[in-house]
Amino acid sequence: LQQMQGCCNVSVTEIAVQDLSSSDVNLMISEALCYSQRLTRSLADIVHQKTVGNPFFVKEFLNDLTVENLLVYSFSQRMWEWNEDLIESRIISDGVAEILIRKLRRLPKDQLSGLTMLSCFGSEVSLEVLNLVKNSYGRLDILQSLDCIAQAGLVKRTDEKYCFVHDMILHAARTIDENERMIMMKWLLQTLVMRTSENCDDAILFIIVDLISRIGPNRIHDAKSRMLYANLNLTAATKAIQAADFASASACIECGISLLDVGHWEHSYRLSLDLFNHSALAEWAQGNTERMTKSIDEVFNNAKSIDDKLRAAEIKLDYQGMTGTLGFQPNALGFDVLEQLGECFPSSPKNEIIAQELLDTKQRLGGLSESSLGSLPIMSDSKKIQTMALLENAVIRCYQWHSKYFCLIACRMVRITLQYGSSKYSSFGFSATALCFVSVFGDFAGGSALARMSLSLLKIHNSRLLTDTYTMVYGTVLLWRDPLQSVLPHLLDAYRIAEKSGYVGTTGHASAMFYSYRAFFSGLQLSSLGKEVAQFMRKSERDNRHVMTLSFLPVSKGISHIMGGSTTLHTNDSIEDEELDQVVNDQGLVVLECYLVIRLCCDIVFRRFDALKSIARKYLEYLERCGNGIAQYVNIPRHFYGGLISLHFYRENHDQFWLDIATHSISKLETWVAESVWNFENKLLLLQAENHYAFGEMEDAATKYRLAIESSHTHRFVHEEALACEQAATFHMEIGNSDLADDLMKRALECYRTWGAEKKVELLERQLTKRDN
Repeated sequence: LQQMQGCCNVSVTEIAVQDLSSSDVNLMISEALCYSQRLTRSLADIVHQKTVGNPFFVKEFLNDLTVENLLVYSFSQRMWEWNEDLIESRIISDGVAEILIRKLRRLPKDQLSGLTMLSCFGSEVSLEVLNLVKNSYGRLDILQSLDCIAQAGLVKRTDEKYCFVHDMILHAARTIDENERMIMMKWLLQTLVMRTSENCDDAILFIIVDLISRIGPNRIHDAKSRMLYANLNLTAATKAIQAADFASASACIECGISLLDVGHWEHSYRLSLDLFNHSALAEWAQGNTERMTKSIDEVFNNAKSIDDKLRAAEIKLDYQGMTGTLGFQPNALGFDVLEQLGECFPSSPKNEIIAQELLDTKQRLGGLSESSLGSLPIMSDSKKIQTMALLENAVIRCYQWHSKYFCLIACRMVRITLQYGSSKYSSFGFSATALCFVSVFGDFAGGSALARMSLSLLKIHNSRLLTDTYTMVYGTVLLWRDPLQSVLPHLLDAYRIAEKSGYVGTTGHASAMFYSYRAFFSGLQLSSLGKEVAQFMRKSERDNRHVMTLSFLPVSKGISHIMGGSTTLHTNDSIEDEELDQVVNDQGLVVLECYLVIRLCCDIVFRRFDALKSIARKYLEYLERCGNGIAQYVNIPRHFYGGLISLHFYRENHDQFWLDIATHSISKLETWVAESVWNFENKLLLLQAENHYAFGEMEDAATKYRLAIESSHTHRFVHEEALACEQAATFHMEIGNSDLADDLMKRALECYRTWGAEKKVELLERQLTKRDN
């Protein structure tokens, strides 16, 4: 074309080709593929959006799709195939973008400048912002220029903003004249800072820090401006963290840190400290542990006082606890920091010291009630508030590690609250102490009352620690007295609130883990629970919470095993004997008990009693002997299923070992049923039925089986109703009541079906069909 235009004897007429409409593009693609327009409509819409209807763009884009096998002809299916999601994410080729750049260069200078200025803000900008900078960049009338460009179809105007009609136009506008664009961005930044210095709302603040980031610290040389811009990034990061937008916070912090000069810890100490503390939190919330560690080390190496290290120390302890990178050590609880704050703990606490501390705390709480909590002053001592924050973190670690320090630290939080007033951390201290009352003293009523006080404290402070307190209260205390099904929504709320905040910390993941086990043993429908557990595991893996991911694994396997098929994130859904041995060596008693109760449940459901004999003998007594007093919910299914398997083996061989285990389990359930008929009556009745059966007391056994089934049904434990029916069916078949046994087996089948135990249902159906035949 250039050669033809250069020839003096050739007359050239230029014809402007208008962009194709979406319908035109559809027709073009339809004819190219020899397909009905109805079938190509969705593809054409994407192509039109990507190319703005330019015929050259359309052709080039379609060529790219075929080259990249995103648009292929299937000879086996005899049809064209394409993936709309992948095409949607496809970036337009450089050749097409170059055509658009040449088109923009032909615009009048003022329109091109207006387009360039708009690109400085990103894909869109509000009229409010434009009104702050209009008519102040030379002679450019930005609004008039953008209106002209809107008429040309390159941008779109609404009542509130201007925006590019396509990201290709934004890209082209940014690359036309990068020098002028940089000059514009600096001018826009200075203008917005000057005109909003006294009253800068959040939207304009984030535009300002975005401009700072686009300009880059290397192009900002004035020391005063660098400090100003670093502070603006800190302010934006703080707001982003409050909104749980940790990715944006990280970007602001990184930009702010890059603006700090050499020697900033000396002449900009507070700014440096805040930036690196914010960095540690934002990176930890996103699972970026390497960057988090660097920020924490920066604080530890440069902070001038212990107070200035507290926030970084808290984040580091959270990280170490959640990832399992540091086993139980006093310093892992922050004792070295707490000692400098005036709170000391014994190096090796004895049971007598713990019991006395609990008794003293119980006495101090004697005159306090839910109604009198409001009379407590609000804690104002900043050092004590920081101390409470560290103590809260330490309590969480102690619970996770099954440490004796748990009770001592929880009581210390209560004592500080009573002496210095309540803080946002007090509710968690009260809830942890409530668990101590339950586990050490067996004071279920006192523990429940104190747990409800912690909920009242939560309301007083409108605390961000709702997840922490809910997890402790509903996951470990109230379930001993309240119906198990009633605590599940609160645990799920605790997780959802943490998830919504953007930072699912230790107790957020713990609430999900507590929910998963309690829901499994409450008889919640397995299919929906399996999806929830898979979601929890994916989140904990993404956040690098390795300890929590391992804690979810047993219940995930149990759900998959009972349902049949692959419903979880692993391929092997059975828990092998060797796996239990490995767990006890690597992960301790708490995780071992989780694995064991799931294994017991699965093997009893599928009646694989012989497979359980060796591990039941090995671990049931071991867990009871090694337990150190902090009550775990999994104690309940351990005694229930452990009691059932023990009575089965005792009935076979009259080994006193099994009778001792069963007798102890029955005693535990007799204690617990006095606190909650709803949660424990059906379990106790079934164990009593099996006990009568083992001793040949058939009439009493039949009565207890019937009552166990009724109680399971009344209290909505459908999986235990199924098990009671099946156990009763086996009993009645043995004593010759075959018709009743068949009816009970059919009822068990329906209960298992309701639970979602599809693999068990298939097995029972085959057995019933075989028996009928």
